[in-house]
Formats: sequence, C-alpha cells, structure tokens
Amino acid sequence: MIRRIVLIVLFITLSTVAFAADEKAAVEAAERAWAKAVVGNDYPALEKILADDLYYSHSNFIEDTKRSYIDNLKSGKARYYVLDIETLKVRMIDDRTALVGAVSEYQTKAPDGSRQTSILKTLHVFRKNGGLWQLTAHQSARKP
Repeated sequence: MIRRIVLIVLFITLSTVAFAADEKAAVEAAERAWAKAVVGNDYPALEKILADDLYYSHSNFIEDTKRSYIDNLKSGKARYYVLDIETLKVRMIDDRTALVGAVSEYQTKAPDGSRQTSILKTLHVFRKNGGLWQLTAHQSARKP
C-alpha cells in the first residue's frame, strides 16, 4: 500500500515537472515569436502574440497600447531592424502567468530616422489566453 502511494506521488511530481518544462518552452517560443514578428513586420502574428490589454513601456519613457504599438510599426514611425536575444530566462508564476527576463541587442529607428543600436534588458509578462501565451506587459531598461 505504501509503495503504491509513493509511486502515485512520484508520478504526480514528475508529471508536474514535465508540464512546467513544456509551459516554459511555450513561453520562450512566444518570446522569440514576438522578436521575429517585430523585425519582420508580421502584423498578423503580432495581433495574436500581443494581448488586447498590452502595456508597453519603452526605455525612453514612451508608452504604447497594442493598437498604438502596431500602428506605429505599420506607419513606419517605429522600426525594428535587428532584435537578437542574448540571454533569456522564463519564470513561471502560475499555470497562466509567466515572467521573461531577457538581454537583447536592438537596432531600431531613431527619432531622426537613423539606425540606433541599444542593449536592453527587458521584463515581459506573458499570460495564457485561449491556449496562447500573449505578451501583456513590457518594460525595458537601456544598458548605461
């Protein structure tokens, strides 16, 4: 009897660990899909990846919603040329919420229209919505 209980507990524990690893991988994939979509101006992908209630705070204090973020990309006001993720860590908060910390090199359009290169540390909050991991908050800090 005790052996059966131990086996059941072990099975549940291993299943939980495997589930968490799968979810972490799914969140990492969503983060990388966001990076690819902004560089590629893939607006249909961004519509899926970005949550409707997105809060996006840039390193220059400008804030965006989902609509303003996508509209700025479409109009050419904003442009990502390169977004290379150097380090990425996913922390699961619960089965519907995850934090992603990353350090990345960005090449973006500067206010004067030139290309600017920045190393940014970002904190992203992802929330699972309808089976999809969506970016719901972004905060970045520029490397001094």
